Amino acid sequence: MLFLGVVLAAVGAFMITIATRQLSRVNEGHHLPMIIGRFAVPSPSKVTALRVGAQAVTAVAAWIVLGATWDYLAPWPSLIGTAMTLVAAVVIPVVAITSAHNRRLRTPAG
Repeated sequence: MLFLGVVLAAVGAFMITIATRQLSRVNEGHHLPMIIGRFAVPSPSKVTALRVGAQAVTAVAAWIVLGATWDYLAPWPSLIGTAMTLVAAVVIPVVAITSAHNRRLRTPAG
């Protein structure tokens, strides 16, 4: 089961990477919010659906990782592995693509 969780996390990371790149292209010339905020150009519905799907796949992957590694006597490694699954699949690709997008712009964010 753990292997299935890792594979689903990789699929979720791939999906969120594609969606974030598309969102970056739509907002070319505008700063993207790093974590929370509004986009200058709203996200197309297909990109929003892909992002929501990626987050759902990643949540299922994290749930599988939690279930496969859970130990009542030592829960911390399981909880840390679950959090790392979410961070690696969603946060890292979004922050990396957003940082690269915003770095190319010359105007300050505002």
